[in-house]
Amino acid sequence: MIILVSMLCQIFIFQKTTASDFKIVKKQGDITLYERWIKGANGESVRELKAGFVIQSNATEIIELLKNQLQGIQWNSHASVYKIADTRNTHQWINYIRYDMPAIMNDQECCLQFMSSYDNAGVCKISFSSAYSPLFPATPGIKRITGVKGEWILEPCAGNHLKITYIISSDRNKNIPRFLSDPIVRDNLFKTMENFKKQLEK
Repeated sequence: MIILVSMLCQIFIFQKTTASDFKIVKKQGDITLYERWIKGANGESVRELKAGFVIQSNATEIIELLKNQLQGIQWNSHASVYKIADTRNTHQWINYIRYDMPAIMNDQECCLQFMSSYDNAGVCKISFSSAYSPLFPATPGIKRITGVKGEWILEPCAGNHLKITYIISSDRNKNIPRFLSDPIVRDNLFKTMENFKKQLEK
């Protein structure tokens, strides 16, 4: 029964996604990675990635994992620092991440504002975007990732399963040609999703 539910949810992800201009760039096991290029805020083309998988979990567990500083380093591929600053609103928080990147790329960091909400159907959306916080000023010598925008979409399925869709885009790094950056960006996100799923399954 669990296998059937998982298959049905995966089919739903595929049907919904192929109706848009997303293209599958990698599929392995239960995780599928999609990609498209869209117009960013400055009018330039930016990469938007989407990953999807189904797991036996709930939105509360997802949010707890996102806010867990110790586990954040474990599931975020190449992350060396993962910090959380809560705000007065329990549905909002700030996340700082520093990445130790491969030799051809500079080390990077980002500061993100998160906000969670539920709709009438019980779907939880956790949106995030680049933010400034005096708690996490830019680090000299570390490239700050800008224009980050995305969301986690958590949709309940039958059998206490959750369909997880992760979408993210950011300003493009013009210093590195795409034939070099594409494999790194895709592999990094795919590995991150694999690690995230494994943490939830523990």
